[in-house]
Amino acid sequence: PTVYGRAHIGNLRTFLLADTLRRWLELGGYTLRQVMNITDVGHIQGDADEGEDKLEAQARKEKKDPWEISRHFTRIFFRDLEELGFKKALVNPRASEHIPEMLEIIEGLIARGYAYQSDGNVYFEVAKFPRYGRLSGNTVAELEAGARIEVREEKRHPADFALWKSDPKHIMKWPSRFGPDGFPGWHIECPAMAMKHLGPRIDIHTGGEDNIFPHHECEIAQTECFTGNPFATYWMHAKFLQVDGGKMSKRLGNVYSLDDIRAKGFEVRHLRFCLLRGHYRQPLNFTW
Repeated sequence: PTVYGRAHIGNLRTFLLADTLRRWLELGGYTLRQVMNITDVGHIQGDADEGEDKLEAQARKEKKDPWEISRHFTRIFFRDLEELGFKKALVNPRASEHIPEMLEIIEGLIARGYAYQSDGNVYFEVAKFPRYGRLSGNTVAELEAGARIEVREEKRHPADFALWKSDPKHIMKWPSRFGPDGFPGWHIECPAMAMKHLGPRIDIHTGGEDNIFPHHECEIAQTECFTGNPFATYWMHAKFLQVDGGKMSKRLGNVYSLDDIRAKGFEVRHLRFCLLRGHYRQPLNFTW
């Protein structure tokens, strides 16, 4: 989770996929090492390279420190998982605690010719990785500057994505050889934590369907260019949860949390059963 707000029932469906998968594999005799990381810095609104960090945007809205925001919603997240009966992961690493690991990968990508520095920013050059787009079906040639890919003169290609950003206005920042005011790009965080706690190759990577592109596509590119080996053997993506046959949105007032479930007189375990009714790769419709 990106801990800038309360997880809603659609988020929880995705996390429930991982918990159900773990239980099924353990029932089959497998020994698992499950890692669920916490994104507490670097996730820019719109999943892009430009814009405001989701944590800092929420902090500004609530007139609080972004570190306070991340700690608060992390506590709520784990409380929600406990109420839903999730098994605890082996470790829950926080992105902000793995900056050295991220910088090590970035330096390795620069040394191998897959990344380049432009002022205080570092970008991954997607043209150097021919398999970019294999997971999502996109290709570098087809990618146009659009909603998720902003045109910047310092980029060699519009699809090149940020590994490290420099911004003196960013509150959550770390010094590096790239400058005194840097913070990681969202895509570099997960591989750094995965390799630290699971090694250079993992068996299964889960997530929501919205993670496929650009997030997981970028994870694959930078990790495989750094290690020279495949990153994940299997990718499992949960479909979005629908509400009353349509999208979940704040505008419609149908973004529900566990508090809303209880307020309607249901038990949290009723929601767990509800979210397990359909196959994870198929849309599931939630109604009261």
